[in-house]
Amino acid sequence: MNRLLMLFYCMTSCLIPCLAQEKVPSAVLQQLLRKERPDTAELRMLFSAGVSYINRPGIEPGDIDTASMCAAKLLKYAVNTGHKLWEGKSNLLYSKIFREQHDVVKGKEYILKAEAIFKEQQQKESLADTYVELCDYYQPVDVESLNMKLKYYREAAVLYGESGLKLKQADALYRLGDYYSFLPDYNESKKVLLQALAIFKEVHVEELQGIYNLLGAIYNQLGDSDNALKYVLLSLKTAQAVGDSSTQLCTIYNRLGMIYIRVDDIPKAMQSFQRAREIALRLKDTAAMQILARNIGQAYQKMNKPADALKILKEEERNYPPKSQENRILMFESILNAYCLQGDFKRGAVYAQQLEDLRRTMYPDDAYLEYVYTALVNYYLGIHQFNTAHQYAQVMLAVASKSGNLSFRAKSCSFLYRADSALANYKEALDYYRMYKLANDSLFNIAKMQKIGYLQVQFETEQKDQALMLKERNIELLTQEAQAARFTRNVIIGGAGMLIALLLLGYNRYQLKLSSNRQLKQQQDEINRKNQSLQELISSQNKLLGEKEWLVKEIHHRVKNNLQIVMSLLNTQAAFLDDKDALNAIRESRYRMQAISLIHQKLYQSDNVALIDMSTYINELVVFLKDGFSDVNRIKFDLQIAPVKLDVSQSVPVGLILNEAITNAIKYAFTGNGTIIVSLQPTGNDVLTLVIADNGKGFPDGEIPTQKDSMGMMLMHTLAEQLDGCLDIKSCSGVTITVRFKYQEKETIDKPVQLEENVADYM
Repeated sequence: MNRLLMLFYCMTSCLIPCLAQEKVPSAVLQQLLRKERPDTAELRMLFSAGVSYINRPGIEPGDIDTASMCAAKLLKYAVNTGHKLWEGKSNLLYSKIFREQHDVVKGKEYILKAEAIFKEQQQKESLADTYVELCDYYQPVDVESLNMKLKYYREAAVLYGESGLKLKQADALYRLGDYYSFLPDYNESKKVLLQALAIFKEVHVEELQGIYNLLGAIYNQLGDSDNALKYVLLSLKTAQAVGDSSTQLCTIYNRLGMIYIRVDDIPKAMQSFQRAREIALRLKDTAAMQILARNIGQAYQKMNKPADALKILKEEERNYPPKSQENRILMFESILNAYCLQGDFKRGAVYAQQLEDLRRTMYPDDAYLEYVYTALVNYYLGIHQFNTAHQYAQVMLAVASKSGNLSFRAKSCSFLYRADSALANYKEALDYYRMYKLANDSLFNIAKMQKIGYLQVQFETEQKDQALMLKERNIELLTQEAQAARFTRNVIIGGAGMLIALLLLGYNRYQLKLSSNRQLKQQQDEINRKNQSLQELISSQNKLLGEKEWLVKEIHHRVKNNLQIVMSLLNTQAAFLDDKDALNAIRESRYRMQAISLIHQKLYQSDNVALIDMSTYINELVVFLKDGFSDVNRIKFDLQIAPVKLDVSQSVPVGLILNEAITNAIKYAFTGNGTIIVSLQPTGNDVLTLVIADNGKGFPDGEIPTQKDSMGMMLMHTLAEQLDGCLDIKSCSGVTITVRFKYQEKETIDKPVQLEENVADYM
């Protein structure tokens, strides 16, 4: 049962200090990957980006590829410059990549290289990070692997402490304390977790519900119900204070319920389990619901209600059938125990057989054999197969003696006593009974002390509540007596006071009138002064706004003129070139600059220097592109543009995408007559969809060119990313390019505006 509690905690709890990696924008990352000699800050960004892609949920090929490019860039820099630190960092990143791909051999090879480099360079923080990564190569399935995890976490915690990295040190101690409970070594786990808690408080971490919850579990295993209840209640209070409604809150309520079961407070345990189950249902956490169903079933069995236990367990099995072997063992064991308690061994036979099948596939030191043997021995005793029950109970006793689990030992001796008694082995039965009584008496004393501690806490709480109520009642009586005395005194004083008040009232009213007049005059003077200052500020502001608008228009004008100069220079250069490809490149560059130039022209000619009227802009851009090609009269243009206004950050990418798509359609789409449709319409909440479609011949063989095939394709993909949108290209009866992106300006869009020529029966 101890191992189950720890496994459930590890599945559902989140580590407090989530050491998140800084997110690097994809455009910046591409520039860093292309840069020949990145500086130290850029190398850190590359490493951080690689780790962040590895830490994303799931295993996506794109994430792995990006992380691999970052690692390769770091390794190339390290080889070219001889910088050992970045060679170690690249090996650490490669280890994470291969481990994520489940290639343990290669991953371990790289992490050991990183460890050697960081030791040689005396890089304590990086070496500690390496030890934390090494821990992930050892799963806590046996003592040897668990000891390796403990060793590396201990070394990481020491190195973080020597480096002054308190948050990382506390996180390493937190994990170390968690895995000590797997041995189980609860005293050492408690010691380490209390150290971690002190450091978390020192660095002012607020979300401490996870470590409080784990401490409550450890104290519960140590038999200290007072501290167990204290820390789990602290965990619940902290979770509610920080607004935690995640799976961790479900874990806290589950832990609270198990503590209440330990002290035989079944109603409170059921209340806690039900709250945990509500959260698990809301979050659709199947694993948590399965464990909670088992715990609720055990509570019903403690109340001798096997029918209620079977109802919830069977419902859980039907709605959320267990997938993993561990969950299947726990589910089948709980159902079989409930059938045995009910005396329905016929229906329990199916689950007994499934547990037998699972037992044959398990290792001898598997912790879950405890549940398998307990349920099977209980079943075989019920159906009078005493030899089989005796054999399994002896295995249980051997495991209990090895682990020192007193409760498991008492249960094993009880089974052996019952089996030997049924087999007429009275001497052995008497020996096992004595062993059972010895273990059970020890358990009883422990449980008694726990119950006494729990009752003492309840008694002290009730005493405090009663003292508080008595104190409040005394205060209320004293208050009433004081009010009566004050009333009598006030009546006497009131009579004399009334006379004095009447004499002073007239004088007081006169003084109040004078004071009121003086205050009104001062207030009026202050209002006049503030009005004058406000008028001056408004005048100054209007002047500054006018100057700002003029300056912005002047900037747009000059940008437009500079672009026109560049276009003229390109035209001049083209006159001296004979190479066809060079001339095409110059002409395409001139079209792109004209697309940007039109935007700045619209801005300085418009009263609104921030937004571009896309319907007018796209119309003029299409006219310009038509004028730039010969024999373009055979192509009709159908413009369906909504009255949208975009700022420069969005209108420039849109214009360039239009330029690339329309230019390519004019040049390559048609062998004869054809139509190009340009549409910009709202689709959904704050989303605009840009479509450029033609009914030409489409791409050869229907294959869409990649970004590597042409600069135009790469440019359109990059511009779509700049818009935070998505680009879709289809080739069917022509080419259709679709770009969807968020619309930033919040203006009403009535209906599409039809411009230029309309084409009927298109497509």
